[in-house]
Amino acid sequence: MKLGIIGLPQSGKTTLFNTVSGLKEAVGNYSRAVHRAVIKVPDVRLENLAAMALPKKVTYAEIEFLDAAGFSGRAQESKADLEIAPELRMMEALVLVVDCFSPDSNPERDFQTLLDEMILADMATLENNIDKLERTIKMTGRQERAQELAILHRCQETLNNNKIISELSLTEEEEKTIRGYAFLSQKPQFIVFNISEDKLPEATLIHSRYAKFVKEGIRDISVICGKIEMELAQLAMEERTAFLKELQIENPAVDKLIRQSYHLLGLISFFTIGPPEARAWTIRKGSLAPKAAGAVHTDFERGFIRAEVASYDDYIVYKTLPALRTAGRLHIEGKEYVVQDGDVILFRFNV
Repeated sequence: MKLGIIGLPQSGKTTLFNTVSGLKEAVGNYSRAVHRAVIKVPDVRLENLAAMALPKKVTYAEIEFLDAAGFSGRAQESKADLEIAPELRMMEALVLVVDCFSPDSNPERDFQTLLDEMILADMATLENNIDKLERTIKMTGRQERAQELAILHRCQETLNNNKIISELSLTEEEEKTIRGYAFLSQKPQFIVFNISEDKLPEATLIHSRYAKFVKEGIRDISVICGKIEMELAQLAMEERTAFLKELQIENPAVDKLIRQSYHLLGLISFFTIGPPEARAWTIRKGSLAPKAAGAVHTDFERGFIRAEVASYDDYIVYKTLPALRTAGRLHIEGKEYVVQDGDVILFRFNV
């Protein structure tokens, strides 16, 4: 999973980046700086499975975070101020950090400013590519690209109406057709309302106030105190746990962000366990067994025969494949099996 962190200057986006990455990048007026980090996705299920199987290696799923520059709050005044980092377009979702801590903060205005700048960036991309595509069709007569052009015109009309592309009802095939354009406003959004320490008791109320922005599969929200969370991320685990309890914070920000991002993007985890390695794999919810096998290795998908599947809960109880088989808790599944979150799978294949 790849998540791009964006925000207006002084909103706390680098503070959030430090929180989730454990790094100590300079915060303040460094809006042009770009930072990148890859973190392991904490998963107690994988830890428990590894404790039983004692593999030589334990491999967690990973998330890449990009603390990106490019959003100035002035793009409406001058398009020259809008310089989007090319890496940002490669992200699967965007984390929008919004100032909710300053005395004169206006979260709804700032959120709309970020949307406006994404729309402007996408409109520039569309204008350039629509013109090129129209000339290509005219010069080559390649009418098979006419459908692509029609989709781009629909996207352009949506943006002209001050709406984001993700709100446009596109079929799976249509989304695939324009995927290469990597439109910013087509990416799922996760809004982080960054509050001050004195507002922590009001976090639930603030969340309710902005719940209107939540749209299933398009946008989710969270309320955190970035300053406190960054300080917590620098502490040893025992100290961190004690401070979380003292501050009445149920889970660290990174845990909430990961969990909600998985849900927003429709992702789940399954596990493979063996003497060489215990590993967590990330796939789309609803994926069939061969697709999951392909996440492990392309040969597994190409030569898929069957999957031997046990739920995480059953594996914890019976502990070994022979015991699962004896108890009738190891299921033999074919190509139409829909992989479930927490499945422990042994793939059989032949190439």
